[in-house]
This record gives sequence, structure tokens and C-alpha cells, in this order.
Amino acid sequence: MATAEDFERSSGLAAKAMERMLSDRLPATPENFTLWYVYYSGNNPDLTRAIDLARRDGLAASQTLCDELYKRFFTMDAEAQAIRETSDKARYALGRILEQLGNVGSETERYGNALSGFREELDQPLSLLELRAMVAAIAAETKEIVDRQTALQLQLQESSQQLAEMRVSLDSARREALTDGLTGIGNRKAFDLMLEEAMEASVRDEQPLSLLMVDIDHFKSFNDTHGHLVGDHVLKLVARMLTECIKGRDTATRYGGEEFAIILPRTSLANATKLAEQVRVFVGGRQIVNKARNANYGTVALSVGVAQFRPGEPALTLVRRADQALYAAKRSGRNRVTAEAV
Repeated sequence: MATAEDFERSSGLAAKAMERMLSDRLPATPENFTLWYVYYSGNNPDLTRAIDLARRDGLAASQTLCDELYKRFFTMDAEAQAIRETSDKARYALGRILEQLGNVGSETERYGNALSGFREELDQPLSLLELRAMVAAIAAETKEIVDRQTALQLQLQESSQQLAEMRVSLDSARREALTDGLTGIGNRKAFDLMLEEAMEASVRDEQPLSLLMVDIDHFKSFNDTHGHLVGDHVLKLVARMLTECIKGRDTATRYGGEEFAIILPRTSLANATKLAEQVRVFVGGRQIVNKARNANYGTVALSVGVAQFRPGEPALTLVRRADQALYAAKRSGRNRVTAEAV
């Protein structure tokens, strides 16, 4: 039962959400209200962090940003949608298969009973005409069961094809759910899953694991100067360059906005720091060129934070330490690599 304190708190959160929408000139839609209500409640740390990062980088709380955040944190993703739809299809296909097998069982039993009856009649003296009639009856019964078995085979092949298509659909949805739509590399969900797997492997194999948090310096200014289309081009280019810098089990993902993360299994803090410097130099040495427009936008700089996994700690703690190292790099002048203090 809700208490007076609960009512007062929820009313306060609602008022903050409405005030935020008014101050940012956002329409008071249910989606926007939900987004800001949950933000001020603090019940979704990932949402809070995403909004705080956007604010830190000077991104306005535009409707586009709100739509992106609402889709990321409150709507059913492609994977969940595909699971629901495929479950319904699989349930229907399985029902058909069971029905078909049940019918075959009944037909097979009937055929067996018919043959038993014929065998009993063969134990009795029969005339030529009676024997011919019985052979014809056996042939007819056999043809009927064969036809039904053939039909079943075709139906089962059809059901098998449907199930195969469902599996492809699920695999496709899985890939889509784990892929960032803009850059084509792993998204935040992929990062969370892969980091957990890498941490488990690190403990199991007793091997080091390091994490790089990478941020494009002054990205907002770049966006404001050249436009969002050029900004998107930069994000895609940086994502491609990050993947070119890593190999083997290493994984680059888009963490959110202009921030990326690189998971480095079997890599110590020292070696991860060296790789981070190589990444910074490699990306910083590339010209941002739009061949279609014959335009050169110069270069971009990266700040990188490095941390090493400590067995037993949760993923959030490792990410926080890498983030703290990243912020230290930015405070120190940007365009540099900073490793956590050990």
C-alpha cells in the first residue's frame, strides 16, 4: 500500500520530469515523461549515466536524443521481438507436427489391424476369386498407407523448412540486437555480454583482462561545425579504425554516443596501455575525408582510459575504473592515454 511518503516522492519526480520537458521545450508525451521520470528516480543507472554523459559533452536534450534513449532503455529490442514472434510460429509448427504424427499412428494401427484380418482369412480355404479380391484389398490398403506416409514426409519437410527459417530469423535478430546500427560494430548490449564472458574466462584461465574506454575529443564542436552527417561519418570511420587496430579475441564496441570500449582478453595493464597508445596515434594520424564532397575535415583526437580486471569484482566496477582513467586523460589535456593507478 502506497504511503504518504511514496505519494510525495512520486509527485516530486513527476514535477521534475514535467519541468525538464518544459525547460527543454520537449513535447509532454508519455515516452518523454517516462524517460525523465525514471532518470530523476535513479532506478536505471545505465539511463542516468547515458544522459549525464550527453550533458557532460554538451549535447542538448533534443527530441532525437530522447527518442534514441527511450528506444534503447524502454522498448522491446529486435531480439526480444523475434523471440516472441518465433515462439508463436514454433508453437504452431510443433502442433502441426504432433497432429500429423498422431494421424500416422492411427493410420498405422488401422493398417496393422487390416493386415491381421487378412492373415486370419488366409488361414481359411479360399477360391481364386476370393484370393484375388484379398490381394487387391491388401494392395489398396498398402497404397493408402504409402500415400499417407508420402504426404506426411512432405508435410514434415515443410515443417522442417519452417523451423530452419525460424532459426535463421532468430540468428539474424540476435546479430541485429548486438550490432550498433550506425557503425556496424558491437553495441552496448554486446559490450555487456562480451565483458561478462571475458571476465569469466579470465578467472577460469587465470589470465589477465584489460579494458579500454575511448572517447573522441571535442566531438560536439566537430558536430556543431560540420553537421551531424559528418559527425556520423567520423563515428563510422573511428569504429573501423579501432577494429583495424585489434586482433584475435579483442573486441571493439560502441559504448554510447562518441564513446567506444575495447575488451582485451589475455592482456596485462602494461600491454593494454601500449595498445591504447598505438590506437590513439593511428586514429589521430588519419585525415577525415569525404570523397563524395571532396572535403577534408582534418583529424580527430582520442582520449583513452585503461584498467585491468580484478578477479571477483563486478563488471560495473571495472568499467567505472576505466572511465575514471578516461576522465583523468581528459582533465590532463585530452589526446592522451591514462592508465589506472595501481
